[in-house]
Amino acid sequence: MLGKSLVQAAAEFTYEVSKPNKTFIRPPGSADEETFLALCDKCGKCIEACPTGVLDRVKEMNPIVLDTPFMNFENNYCEQCYACIEACPTGVLSKENLERFRYVAKLDKNRCVAFQDVFCQSCYWSCPQMDKAITLIDFNYPEFHSEHCKGCGKCVHACPTIPKSITLVKVRNENT
Repeated sequence: MLGKSLVQAAAEFTYEVSKPNKTFIRPPGSADEETFLALCDKCGKCIEACPTGVLDRVKEMNPIVLDTPFMNFENNYCEQCYACIEACPTGVLSKENLERFRYVAKLDKNRCVAFQDVFCQSCYWSCPQMDKAITLIDFNYPEFHSEHCKGCGKCVHACPTIPKSITLVKVRNENT
């Protein structure tokens, strides 16, 4: 027999075709995306436990990601109380993962209205690490400093652009 079986090839093709083409910002304490999707049972207990309502269910009609939790910054931001971690029965959200990964805010200057000479300081004033994680150049242009970012998403929530000029990106902590 040459190479893969027909069944194996069909399974791999189905997976590749149905793989999500969008990145979701997962709840605090989540592992890498592949591990998260493999272990999350879509029970929604983390969503129910979230006091700010930032956690939501993915509604895309993709069977791999449908009903999995993500941080929806249209709703709110993360207070980092970690009630979601305590509520998770599968352990896919864990304090150990908080030590391994963190979120940092990234600015797309091409979308940001401040860089189009429209006065806006929404991200700056919303940031709990003001003058550390976000500073202003010439009192107008935000500059992000990931080493000070808490990853709460307050800046994303405050951003007035559609689509948002700010996204959170998961990074591996330097000390792990």
